[in-house]
Formats: sequence, structure tokens, C-alpha cells
Amino acid sequence: MNLEEYFARTGYKGSLEKQDLETLTDIFQHHIRAVPFENLSIHCGEKITLELEHVYNKIVRRKRGGWCMENNQLLGWVLKSLGYDASFLGAYVFNPHQNTYATIMTHLLVKVVIDSKAYIVDGGFGVSYQMWQPMELVSGKDQPQAPGIFRFMEKNRHLVP
Repeated sequence: MNLEEYFARTGYKGSLEKQDLETLTDIFQHHIRAVPFENLSIHCGEKITLELEHVYNKIVRRKRGGWCMENNQLLGWVLKSLGYDASFLGAYVFNPHQNTYATIMTHLLVKVVIDSKAYIVDGGFGVSYQMWQPMELVSGKDQPQAPGIFRFMEKNRHLVP
């Protein structure tokens, strides 16, 4: 596994030296434009594993997409390898048709801290609610993006979008 091969896959040619918000945004946007959400492995009877090398080979070498846990695990590895303060968070997915959140955590996000501010990047949300820029992890702040206005709100000691 190497970063050059990952960046060739995503088409990113920017800075590898800076760990700032602008660079994070650029890396993130290249990822979501090049690596689609896809869950074909489930339907094709393929082995499902979150072993990083398997995910890397699937997405980078075989040029496939991945589901949230694969996309964000790979993106998290890239960011950590570049020196970002990155960690993973579990999330409950909102179902707009039922107007409720899932009862178990079924989604993985990447949290990145830059200059004491926490941001969320999500490289694998497979519907129209895909964020296009990192979101500052703060309650009540409108964060306009191309798909719409995103906002975290505090509810029962949890932040919800």
C-alpha cells in the first residue's frame, strides 16, 4: 500500500506537506469524485472484510468503489499517513422515509482535528446527502455546501445532522 498509488487513483496532485483545511478539502473532494459508494460485494457473494489491505486493493488497485466503512477506512489511513490528527467515529443513519434514526450504529465517519477545531469528513455516504466539504463538528452552525445546507444539532447529548 502506498500513497502515490492512492493519489493516482483519485487524481489528486496537490500538496502532501500541509495538514490544513484547504488541503484536507482538496483530498476529500478528489476521493468522493473518484471513488463511488458501492455495495456490490454484498450482492455478488464476495467476502466482506474491513482488513485495510483488502479494502486498499479493492478500491485502489481494482478501481472499485466501496461502502462507508471501506471508503472512510481508506480515507482515514491516507489522512493519518499524511500526518493529520484523524480518528474514526460511529454514526446512526437517519431514515427520512421513517423520520427516525437507526437504532444501531451502522455508519463510519472520519474526524480530523486541525488547529484545535474538529471536522467530519465522510467519503462514503451513498445518497444525495453526501457532504462535499469537511463539516466543522459544532452544534447549530449552518454549513452551506453544493448539495444543501448541513448542520449538526445537539439532541440527547448526541450531535445529529
